[in-house]
Amino acid sequence: MSGPVFPLEITSLTKEFSTKRALDNFSLTLQQGEIAALLGPNGAGKTTLIGCLLGFLSGDAGSIRLFGQDIAHLTPEVRNRVGFVPQTMTGFTWFKVGELLSYLADYRPATTPQDNRWLDWAGLNPAARIKSLSGGERQRLAIVLALRFRPDLIVLDEPVASLDPQARHDFMRLLPDYAHQHGATVLVSSHIISDLEAICDRFVMMRHGKLVLDISKNNLHQQVRYLSALPPEGWGLTLLAPAEDGGFWVEGWHAALDQAALQEGVVATQPDVETLFLALSR
Repeated sequence: MSGPVFPLEITSLTKEFSTKRALDNFSLTLQQGEIAALLGPNGAGKTTLIGCLLGFLSGDAGSIRLFGQDIAHLTPEVRNRVGFVPQTMTGFTWFKVGELLSYLADYRPATTPQDNRWLDWAGLNPAARIKSLSGGERQRLAIVLALRFRPDLIVLDEPVASLDPQARHDFMRLLPDYAHQHGATVLVSSHIISDLEAICDRFVMMRHGKLVLDISKNNLHQQVRYLSALPPEGWGLTLLAPAEDGGFWVEGWHAALDQAALQEGVVATQPDVETLFLALSR
């Protein structure tokens, strides 16, 4: 009997460049409909991971499966279910916007459903030459190209870095609406953590190519705490990271420990994602 099929399943992925191990036994599985944030400082391995899961790079060990298929042997049907937004769009500069949209649409089956809210959001002139577009306009075009044909798995690498505040705000409102409407799975990497905290229901944190924390938004608020002092071993907590002020970040918190902390004189504070991310990035 076969097991469940996930939109994304990464198992023990390792990737080395010369003397650097960019990914170290990294595993991650995303369920249908999840919106997951991929977090980590520069050099953590996020870009390498995205390159591997899109087939731009090959892992040295481990495996990646998209909708049950090995990344090296994807059928056209599965490839059409994946949308990717890079940090910066390059190429196709000789096309006009409308020409490129039509050209790439011809590679899709005529019956492929479309979601034209992205065209409305982008507000691009179809007659404009791509080489004449600003950085923000090119990024809006990249988003349209990735999401127009209703992908089931969306991978975004710093998608809003070059957008103006209004376009960024509207995109971060439309993306979860789209995902919830179509049951799409989203993996988004961004340094604008306030955006991710607003839309993501899961947080995946990397450091030095390794997974250091994989937790849902609900569990983060319920089970992760900043403590003003090292907790007793009997509390059964997992130490995540020390804090700069002498405190500690821990996982495994539960309501029964509130009273224990009060009795021990230990201050327990619920974290926000950005503060926890900074602690885990050191």
